Amino acid sequence: MSESWVSRLLASLERGASLQDIARSASFAGALAKAAALLARTGVTPNSLTLLSLVPALLSGLFAAYGAFGWATLFLLLSGVVDMLDGPLARSTGTVSRFGALLDSTIDRITDAAPLLGLIVYYAPSGWMVVIPGFTLLTAYTVSYVRARCEGLEVQLPPLWMRRGDRMVLIALSLLLGLWSPALTLACIGLVGVLSLLASADALRVARQVIDSRLPDARAASDAPASRDTAI
Repeated sequence: MSESWVSRLLASLERGASLQDIARSASFAGALAKAAALLARTGVTPNSLTLLSLVPALLSGLFAAYGAFGWATLFLLLSGVVDMLDGPLARSTGTVSRFGALLDSTIDRITDAAPLLGLIVYYAPSGWMVVIPGFTLLTAYTVSYVRARCEGLEVQLPPLWMRRGDRMVLIALSLLLGLWSPALTLACIGLVGVLSLLASADALRVARQVIDSRLPDARAASDAPASRDTAI
């Protein structure tokens, strides 16, 4: 019975149970499109907006390093809001580009790291406690790396779980709990790390299933007789 429950849970997560689904709702997407249309009138470009999202993220890390968890939460969420607007702005202005996607992904990685690096500085005097935000930083990057590597190998993964939006919201909630107790922040950040590790392992498991499902086709192609055009 427990295996059946776990299987149902994994199946639900692999379909993409995510906080990011809110951003895909028609009402939320419409609100973003309206905001992007207003921004387009100012002449701001999607790439400059992407770079701008880095500023509040770095401020979030700075405030986290000093234990100002309320301000750290505020600036992290502000960075997320700005980051959500560059895509709709690019679509509304017809300036969608591959370089813009690359720049966005690169800035996302720095944005992800900033608050966790701040927490590493804050908890450094506590000795081994600093390992917890460091562990979360590592596992969060692992989730992103597995997905990016699969794309490079042309392995199509389902949406899965613990995507960037999920991690950002959970880290923001962890920072917010620091207003009551820094120990709560540390515990929740550790939980984010564990969930990210599990999500990485699940992504690898699904990727292996996808790759293995292609093997019969690959063998059939290799066993087929060479055509006249390719024969040596």
